Amino acid sequence: MPENEKITYGIDPYNRIILPRFRTIIDGEFKVSKNNVLTYRVKKPSSSPLQELKLSGNWSLDKNHNLVLTLDKENNQRKGDRLTLEGEIIDASGNELVFSLATKYAGGKTHFYLIRLEGKWQADRYNRLGFLVTKDSGLPDELTLTGSWEINRKNQIIYSYTKSVLKTRTKLTRSLIFKGSWDISERNRLSYTLDKGTDSGFAFKVALGKPAKKGMQYELGVGREGAKKRYLIFGSWKINERLGLIFEMPGAGQKSRDFVFGANCRLDKNSNLELRLKDARQKDLGMEIKLSRNFLNGVGSEYIEALKQGEEISLIAGMGFRW
Repeated sequence: MPENEKITYGIDPYNRIILPRFRTIIDGEFKVSKNNVLTYRVKKPSSSPLQELKLSGNWSLDKNHNLVLTLDKENNQRKGDRLTLEGEIIDASGNELVFSLATKYAGGKTHFYLIRLEGKWQADRYNRLGFLVTKDSGLPDELTLTGSWEINRKNQIIYSYTKSVLKTRTKLTRSLIFKGSWDISERNRLSYTLDKGTDSGFAFKVALGKPAKKGMQYELGVGREGAKKRYLIFGSWKINERLGLIFEMPGAGQKSRDFVFGANCRLDKNSNLELRLKDARQKDLGMEIKLSRNFLNGVGSEYIEALKQGEEISLIAGMGFRW
C-alpha cells in the first residue's frame, strides 16, 4: 500500500474492526483514552500485525442511540468515514456518559464491556438533554438525546428511548436515570444539578411554573417543535411561623430538600389561604398557590385573627411573619 493512501475502516455487527480492502475482521475491543480519542486494541493471538489502532474524529449519536465517530483526516484514515458502535447508554454522571458494547471473538464467545466518554451534561435551547464530549482542541462534540424525558416520584429525571436491534430485528425500550437535585428558586428557570462541585446539569427554560398541592408544576416547550409538556416536581408545603413558607422536596432514598419562600398571604371568601410567592430577596416569582386553612396549624393566633379581618400578611423567607 502506498504511504499516502488512506485506510478505509468499517465495523461489523459485533463491533469488530473490518478492513474491507483486505476482507479482514480483526478481533479486539474499543477503548476511549484521554481527550476522548477512540482506540481499538487488537486481541491476541491475531493474524494482524497491528496491536492498537488510534481513530480520531467527531462524536455523535444516530437515531438508534448508537455512538458514531465520523473520522477526520488524521492517523492515515479516510476522512468522512462513519464508524457506528452498536450498544446501549447505561449510565450518566456529572462528567461521564457510559456506553455498553458487545463483541464476539473468533471462537464464538460473546463479550460485553464498557467505554466512557468524558464531558458534561446540559440542556439545549429546545430543553432536550445533551452531553458535550470534551476534545483537546476546538468546540466539544454535542450528543443530543432526542427522546422524551420525565420526572419520577423520587424527583429524578428519567430518559426513555426505543432501540431497534438489527441482529434480532426487535425493538427494545431503554431508560436512563439521571441522579441529581433540583433548584426551583428562580423565576422562569428550572435547574437540575447532577454532581455537586461540577457545572454539569440541566437548566430548563420554563414557560409557566405554579405551585400545586402535591408539588410544583411546570410547563415547558420540549423539542424543535416546541410541544408543551407539563412536569410535576413532587413535594409538600408547610408554613413555619419562624421561617416562612417551606416546600419540602423528597429525593432518592430518605433524603429531602427544603426550599424557603416568602409570600404575601390572605384568606379568600372560602377561607382558603392565598399566597403569592417571593424569593429570598423578596422578589415576586409570579407564582400563586391556594392552600386550606389547615396549613396554619401551629401559627400564632394573632396572625390568624389578622387574616380573618382581611389583612394581608407577609411571609418573609427565613424570618417568618410580619404585617
